[in-house]
Amino acid sequence: MEFSCTARQADGRVVLTVLGDVDLAVHARFQAEAEPWAAPPNHLVVDCSGVTFLDSMGLRVLVQLRRLVTEDGRDFALRAPSPAVLRVLELAGVESLFSILEADEASDPDPVG
Repeated sequence: MEFSCTARQADGRVVLTVLGDVDLAVHARFQAEAEPWAAPPNHLVVDCSGVTFLDSMGLRVLVQLRRLVTEDGRDFALRAPSPAVLRVLELAGVESLFSILEADEASDPDPVG
């Protein structure tokens, strides 16, 4: 599945929906498309339900986004991470870094961008 990253916004919260493989080939694009949405005053939710593969470079982007958002007290969460995402979080030992939302949480925001 081809990578895509789209943003939706509601009530000071941005939901990034990430689809496809998030790997070395697309990590720079993922970072470039996601980082502007990590800027204040937004809280950020990354919907990972459609991520089919995540490697260490994709994980690196998620960790960096989390740092950018949380360093000034804003909220960051992963929504409905796919089994591929959960597996990498577990293998890397970083699952405790991320708040996890159910699929129905943070839904129906307005499209932006």
